[in-house]
Amino acid sequence: MSARIYYFTGTGNSLWAARRIAERLEDTTLTPMVRALAEGDLEPEEERIGLVFPVYMYRMPHLVRRFIDALRVRRPVFVVATCGGAVGDLFEGVERALAARGASLEAGMSLPIQSNYVPFGGAPGEEELAAKLERAEERLERIAGVLSAGEGEVERTSNWFRAKVHPGALYALGHKFAPQTDKKYLVDDTCDGCGICALVCPVDNLVMADERPTWQHRCEQCMACMQWCPQESIQVGDKTRGARRYHHPSVRSADIVKQKPRPKGEGA
Repeated sequence: MSARIYYFTGTGNSLWAARRIAERLEDTTLTPMVRALAEGDLEPEEERIGLVFPVYMYRMPHLVRRFIDALRVRRPVFVVATCGGAVGDLFEGVERALAARGASLEAGMSLPIQSNYVPFGGAPGEEELAAKLERAEERLERIAGVLSAGEGEVERTSNWFRAKVHPGALYALGHKFAPQTDKKYLVDDTCDGCGICALVCPVDNLVMADERPTWQHRCEQCMACMQWCPQESIQVGDKTRGARRYHHPSVRSADIVKQKPRPKGEGA
């Protein structure tokens, strides 16, 4: 059975997961959501459709919501959501968004892994990080097995208060204004003007000016610019200086860049 997995990633967790699931499903095409939106690749012919993306504040990233709102699929879709912890009522929101497009949620499963949200704390030491990644490997193997068997399960929130009241209501407000949160970003004197931050930004939210990045206030909060900066020069106010950076060890910055639309005339 042919399948297509659309993915969105900033620091590699979701790309790693999408790759592993694709290996288990076999005849599977991986497509970045960013490119699919730009190129209009929104009516897949494959028999199974999957979405793999990170959870931001119990919700879909804004780009993922735009993608689902444009997706032309009227059959079941499976979703795997990478996260640093709880996902709240994420899958209820995904289910509603798909239903509005005439699709349904075949399976919705979360994949806890190391968070990339530096303002809430940097990555742990090597030993603790290795243990987290090992647990994620084990969990992903179970998820891939369920999907390979054609089985479906949708995780439902077990804590209504947290999902809807606290921190749910606070997260809802923060998520609404996520595109403007880059106003708190700054670059310190260690920046050497390499431009990697602008290259890895999936939505081209950074522009280099006088060899320094400037943000354009359409941020997805994917943390790619901060996590891939080789000098660790990008900060969120004073919260992140000295915090250990993270990206999935199996993913390279070139993989993040490849999410973007291909130059005109370039083949697949």
